[in-house]
Amino acid sequence: MFWLMYISFTFVLSYLIGTFFKGKSKKLMIFSSIVILLTPAQIEIGTNNYAPAVFTFLFNSMLEQNYSLRVLRPIFLSFPISLFFLGLVFFFKKRFF
Repeated sequence: MFWLMYISFTFVLSYLIGTFFKGKSKKLMIFSSIVILLTPAQIEIGTNNYAPAVFTFLFNSMLEQNYSLRVLRPIFLSFPISLFFLGLVFFFKKRFF
């Protein structure tokens, strides 16, 4: 239930962020904010509990004062890959449609 509400809130927030931009940059900002906000990370090593990576990093750094970038690794992997796929979509859309 939590993830369903969080995902729907993320889509709404990403759309609201995208309303400040126009054209291709609007699509890029919406897509980027969705990827950043929805990327999960393990809360602790050895458990199967997942949480959004950005908020896990903020919680660890501010409240637990654990300044590890371990929870941001999924974002460092998923963000460039998603931008590559978005570039492919723009390329094929421009080339064939």
